[in-house]
Amino acid sequence: MPRAWEEEETDRGRNACSQGAVLCQKEGQRQLVLTTAFDEWTARAAEEAGVDMIVAWGSCQEHSKFVVEAVRRGAPNTLIGTGINPGAYESQEKALKLANEMRAAGTDIIYCSGLVPEKFAGLARQHVPCCGHVGYLPVNNTWYGGPRGVGKTAEEAKKVYDDVMALEAAGCIAVEMECVPAKVAEEITKRTKLLVFSMGSGPNCDGQFIFSEDLMGTNLGRYPRHSITYANLFTCAVDALKQFCLDVQSGAYPQARHCIKINDQEFARFQQSLASSPTRLDRVLDSAPKSLDQYDHF
Repeated sequence: MPRAWEEEETDRGRNACSQGAVLCQKEGQRQLVLTTAFDEWTARAAEEAGVDMIVAWGSCQEHSKFVVEAVRRGAPNTLIGTGINPGAYESQEKALKLANEMRAAGTDIIYCSGLVPEKFAGLARQHVPCCGHVGYLPVNNTWYGGPRGVGKTAEEAKKVYDDVMALEAAGCIAVEMECVPAKVAEEITKRTKLLVFSMGSGPNCDGQFIFSEDLMGTNLGRYPRHSITYANLFTCAVDALKQFCLDVQSGAYPQARHCIKINDQEFARFQQSLASSPTRLDRVLDSAPKSLDQYDHF
């Protein structure tokens, strides 16, 4: 099966996306497109649509491996970025172990929110492509007092810049910049070799990243200000399931075309073989209590 870093023509009619090809986008050829996927179906849709990179993860390391394997099946020719769990913060050895497990599951880029630069440096020395995260980090939500823009003061903006430079020095190849003022994001993007993926940080980074549930209308929570929605798949799913309920209850489903047939001769033989077997009603009557005395009294 072709992998994301191979430069061969795929059966989907486009070149497999390589890490090198993605990095060349820093020259401004075009904006890169990132989204999330947590199942094979969404991943396949993302690849068919031409998404450059899919970010996928789970609730823990084992769950993440399960998710990534499904996403890789759906998108064999698309870059996959995956976070490694907080166990990576414990030591350099733990970070390498977890990263290697995720790469074996199908990950191309180790993508971690909150991983300190020293741990990224160790991964980079082992030639593991890494993507950092700056600006608003949900993992540090308590420190921010809830979701908010980060970098609206000169001091905060400089801290975002310093974080990017630290990740660059550690050997990362990219960074997600979340909820940073557009002017600040643009200025930092000009000054770093890293690919900068904007999540709510304006149009002048190297790519745009929005969660698939926001794009497709399956987000059951709050839609962030920077999101955009092109469909409402949740409503479509409810409508389809509601119609199924109605059809079953009315007898409209199943129809003859949905049923498997047996010829009359074989069915007659089958009935003969059941001649002495009780029907469902017989079984119900046999098991019914003959009087209230059969019940325990309290």
